[in-house]
Amino acid sequence: HPSLKHVVVVDDDIDVDNPLSVEWAIATRFQADKDLVVICDSRGSSLDPSSENSLTCKVGIDATKPLGLDRDKFKRVAPWPI
Repeated sequence: HPSLKHVVVVDDDIDVDNPLSVEWAIATRFQADKDLVVICDSRGSSLDPSSENSLTCKVGIDATKPLGLDRDKFKRVAPWPI
């Protein structure tokens, strides 16, 4: 949708309906120098008070398992018991 400003892409092992799961994917699979896309001067929502003349910057975050690395390293581990 044209008014989206933030998009996070994850693998199918991440529950997109669970914000903690998406945040975990970003924390463990995302590197800002390789996995961040910023597109400026894009059409945005006229309802966005932070945009200027309905133009905005958009951000894409690739929080998928990196290609070429051992994908088993990116399995979720059980939390420590409390």
